Amino acid sequence: MSRAASGPGLGAVFRRHFGGRQDAFTSALFVFPLFLVYQVGIVSGARGRNGADFVTSALIRLCDSDLGIYLMLLASASAAYVGLLLWLRGRRTAHARLFLPMLFESAAYASLMGALIQGLISRLGRVLPILALSAAGPFDIAVISAGAGLHEELVFRAGLLVLLRRVFELPTIPLGRIGGMLLALVLSSVAFAAVHHMGGAGEPFTAVAFVYRSLAGAIFGLIYLYRGFGVAAWTHALYDVLVLAFD
Repeated sequence: MSRAASGPGLGAVFRRHFGGRQDAFTSALFVFPLFLVYQVGIVSGARGRNGADFVTSALIRLCDSDLGIYLMLLASASAAYVGLLLWLRGRRTAHARLFLPMLFESAAYASLMGALIQGLISRLGRVLPILALSAAGPFDIAVISAGAGLHEELVFRAGLLVLLRRVFELPTIPLGRIGGMLLALVLSSVAFAAVHHMGGAGEPFTAVAFVYRSLAGAIFGLIYLYRGFGVAAWTHALYDVLVLAFD
């Protein structure tokens, strides 16, 4: 099979990947496995229903709380996803290898950001707070991480960050493009940290945990702004896997 028939080489794929921010369609395809893992986990009784998850409740209402219909919906969505990938591959507009750079990039960010935040907080003479869910098994960790990566990035980055940025960049608000972006980034990151301490299931408030999550939220926000939703969601998911697995 010729090189042209087999699709772009990995070098070309990486150059295309880092040529700009990932588009919404590519991100939607890329995060579907996170959606599926989380949904299957919730149906299977795994721990860790995400507090920012408004999708599952809507799907349950759509299926009229019928588990069989719900599973059929997930199976249909999975079949449609696979079919779409095959169709795009046939048109040579997408290939499974196009996701590899996104996954490697997300894994690199996830690995580096913990060390970065650790270094910043250690300068204050404090160690990282215990953020993991105690006694979580591998399946629970996968489900918790997938849910956090998908739903929290949808709410706080694709939702709140984008909304605040558009508001602060209005001509009537004299912050400028950079100033509006930075203020939106700070406020959305603080909100992201704060909600982890709210409600009956929230963690007890500590300054270290709050600062830690605010910094993490800011990093996720920057990744979202410059690399796209898919990379931000997978970075968040993989980062949570590291935190939960190695705590």
